[in-house]
Amino acid sequence: MIRPGLALTFLSVQILFAFSADARPFYPKVNGTFPARIAAQRVEAESVIIVDNSSGRVVAAKNANQPRQAASLQKLVTALVIAEAGNLDKLVTVTAGDADCPRTRLPKSVGGSYTRRELLQVMLVVSANDAARALARDNSGSESAFGAKMTAMARRVGATNSVFKDSAGFSVGGQHTTATDMVQILRAAYANPLIRQANATKFLFWRKTDGTSQLLRNPLGILHRHPHCRGGKIGYTAAASDCVALVWEEDNTRLYGVALGGKSDAFWEQLAAAHKLLAYEVP
Repeated sequence: MIRPGLALTFLSVQILFAFSADARPFYPKVNGTFPARIAAQRVEAESVIIVDNSSGRVVAAKNANQPRQAASLQKLVTALVIAEAGNLDKLVTVTAGDADCPRTRLPKSVGGSYTRRELLQVMLVVSANDAARALARDNSGSESAFGAKMTAMARRVGATNSVFKDSAGFSVGGQHTTATDMVQILRAAYANPLIRQANATKFLFWRKTDGTSQLLRNPLGILHRHPHCRGGKIGYTAAASDCVALVWEEDNTRLYGVALGGKSDAFWEQLAAAHKLLAYEVP
C-alpha cells in the first residue's frame, strides 16, 4: 500500500505523464483505485460527471445530481432549440435590446442582419450573449417563452431535473440544472452536425456593421491545447462560478464530461487530465 502522501505525488506524476506520452500509457492502481477515478474526484469543482459514449455508462462522478446553475453551458440547449426550428438561412437583425446585456457581446453588430446559422455558430464559438438573445427573440418573441422551449427540449433529451429560463445562461430565479442533466444535453448537442462543428471551431471571422471583419477566438483553452479535445463549452456567472463541458476522443473512446462550480484556475486542466486517463480505462 502506498502512503497517502506518496499516492498524491504519484498521481500527480501520472497526470503530467498523461499529457506527454505518445504511446498508450499504463496506469497502475493507487490504493486499489485507478488514478483516473481519483483524478476525477479531485477536480476542483462542486459537481463533476464523465460519461462513456458507447455504453452511456457514468465512469466518474462527484455530486452529479446536485442542483446548480450552469451559466453559458445553457447555450447548448438554446442551440438545440434553434437547430430543430430550422430555416437557418433566415436573417435576424441584432437589436440594441439584444446587446443590452453583460459581456460577451458581438463586436459592432447592432443593426446588422445575420442568418440564424451565423448567430448560432458565433453564440457557441465565443459565447456571444447578444446572439443568444437575438435567436431567442426571433424564435419565441420573449425570453420567458423561449425558456419554456428550452426546458421542454431538455426533458426530451433526458435532462429531467432542469428548468431553463434564459437563452444566454444568466442567473434567473427558479432556474437550475445538474451535471447529470448537462451531460445528457452535451451528448444530444454533439449528435447535431451543426452544433458539433461550432463546438469544435477554434477561430471564427465575424462580419461587423462597419464593413470590416474581426477574427474571434474560442475561449475554451483546452480545445486549443489538447488535440484529443473535440469540442465543448465554457461559462461563468457569479452564481454558477466557472463551468465547462468537454468532448474527448482518444484510444477509440469518446467521453463526455461536465464540471459545474469550478473552484480554482486549475480545474480546467484537472478535468482534461481525468478525461485522458479515463480514455484508457474504459473497456
